[in-house]
Amino acid sequence: MKSVFIKPLYVFSLLILASTGWSYTPAENEKIQTFLNQTFDQQIPKPKRVWIKGEMKTSIQHILGRTSHKLSYRYWQADGKTVWLLDELGKERDITTAVVIKEQQVYAVKVLIYRESRGGEVQVPWFTEQFKGAVHEGDWQNEIDGISGATLSVWALKKQTELALYLSQQLS
Repeated sequence: MKSVFIKPLYVFSLLILASTGWSYTPAENEKIQTFLNQTFDQQIPKPKRVWIKGEMKTSIQHILGRTSHKLSYRYWQADGKTVWLLDELGKERDITTAVVIKEQQVYAVKVLIYRESRGGEVQVPWFTEQFKGAVHEGDWQNEIDGISGATLSVWALKKQTELALYLSQQLS
């Protein structure tokens, strides 16, 4: 009789973890807090969540090119800026990126935590600055220069940026 309840409880626990995101290490949390402090001039607003419902799920699957089991995405909003903290798989590990949206366009992209062994060039400002000014459903993705040996990391940042633009549009 116990096993009947254990399996649903296990599945429920996985869904909760998927909706909230995996926890970050203390060093990773420090990088995130530092970025938020810089972005919001030491006045970090309370984090909010956008809950995924209805047609949003299909749109997010299209953007990511895969099924997403996340129930919500976390963001911070103040001073006309919205910061999205997003994780996306590079080749083997997640890349944690902050995407700042202002006036429905990309204001900044910053790789906060890069866990891959190769392709770290996506963290360099000359690369991330290419995203500035991108708008949802624009043709900006074709204008982003690739990086030899970092193709999957480049794709991950493009997906994260497009997702942030889409989610910001949903807030309006």
